[in-house]
Amino acid sequence: MLDREPCDFSRGRFRKIAFSDFDGTLYFHHEDIIPQINIKAVNEWRSKGNIFVLCSGRDVHSLMHEVNNQELTYDFVICNNGGTIFDKNLKLIKSFPLDKIQLEKLVHSDIAKESWHILFSSAEKMRTTINSPKSQLLKYFESEKYKNQDIIQRITVEQALSEMNVIQISLAYETEEIANNYAKRINNEFEGAFLANMNLNCIDICAKGINKAQGVKELLNLQKDKYFEQVLTIGDAQNDVPMIKEFEGYSLNSATMHAKNVATKLYDSVGEMLLDNL
Repeated sequence: MLDREPCDFSRGRFRKIAFSDFDGTLYFHHEDIIPQINIKAVNEWRSKGNIFVLCSGRDVHSLMHEVNNQELTYDFVICNNGGTIFDKNLKLIKSFPLDKIQLEKLVHSDIAKESWHILFSSAEKMRTTINSPKSQLLKYFESEKYKNQDIIQRITVEQALSEMNVIQISLAYETEEIANNYAKRINNEFEGAFLANMNLNCIDICAKGINKAQGVKELLNLQKDKYFEQVLTIGDAQNDVPMIKEFEGYSLNSATMHAKNVATKLYDSVGEMLLDNL
């Protein structure tokens, strides 16, 4: 494991803390790499006594499968759109499981049955059903990169409900419009148990009130004995909008319009943003 020790938490005072989305913001699938400008900037950011936090919609295992192949350091990890929070050693420090009764109703509803898949995430593992050959998750079972990796396995809905303490489920549809309509139903039809976080044609479903903005707040509250002069957030997609809006954060020139429209400033990279705010 890379050295993740530049920040001495015993001091009780840090200059700034930055929260970055991963996919499409810090890391890019088409290149399968975190650009060096981002890695170097994160290292410089932390060397100045600042804190760097990964803030992803992914579960921790799939996220770390990408991160551990890169020379990236960090201080905390927020996963599942705020549903789980880990320290730099990936020890779980807080989680927000889904209501089991309402979850069972949801996964047996037409909303879930019409989805290409139902992706279940807990703090320990990620499992999925596959309902359609259109599911983008099929690449995990077909790709050499993920072969022999226990990142994701196919199970039944019943197995997921009995074996997992579910933090988040993710659904996917043909279009963003269809997903958005189902997201509205999820927020309205299950006794307020869930919050549907939109991400293009996908919906990440967390416990009520849980999104990336709340995840940032929860981590800040856990560090309330520390003083931060500035809280920075950056992301590229719709599920990043809450944390960008809440903290007057940033986005990328390559981002979706959802993120761009709420950003205080646009950058070409996370590295550029960090260096601009040192």
